[in-house]
Amino acid sequence: MIKTMDRHEIRYMFEHRLLPHWFFEKKFAFVGMLHQDKGILYRIINGIFEKEVAENPYTVDMFGASLSKITDQAMTVKISFPEPEEEPLCYCSYLFFDEKFEKTGYFCIEKGNTEGGMCPFVCSWTEDGNHRNHGQCGLKNDGDFLRCADIYMEEMYGMTRKKKEKMED
Repeated sequence: MIKTMDRHEIRYMFEHRLLPHWFFEKKFAFVGMLHQDKGILYRIINGIFEKEVAENPYTVDMFGASLSKITDQAMTVKISFPEPEEEPLCYCSYLFFDEKFEKTGYFCIEKGNTEGGMCPFVCSWTEDGNHRNHGQCGLKNDGDFLRCADIYMEEMYGMTRKKKEKMED
């Protein structure tokens, strides 16, 4: 008997394996597809649920992708996912790239665990399929995005963001 994937396994494979692989393999075409076709993420995961003969609890409006320019050199796509039910499913992913797709980064904001006070984790996938954990982050005030952007800009460009100095009273 062939074992089929359950909801958690489908979502994990989609967020942590399939999307990073497509980003690193297809680069420009993948980002263009996300930008032009707002329902593509849902159709992809729904197709996996259908193939696995599993019930899809998600709707098309639970997925999204938005493209932003962050510097003259770098852009990002934020992929939004449904609220993660358990670790290490993702709240969202950030895809970073330069104009020629020579400097790329794929980051996941993963649901935390009780040991970490349920704070989300910033993790990344490398082009050769390695998973890296960069520690915890906050979701408020774009804390997740800023943490990913800081890591990406430092690793790819050697740039660090100035931290605001504490004002004296």
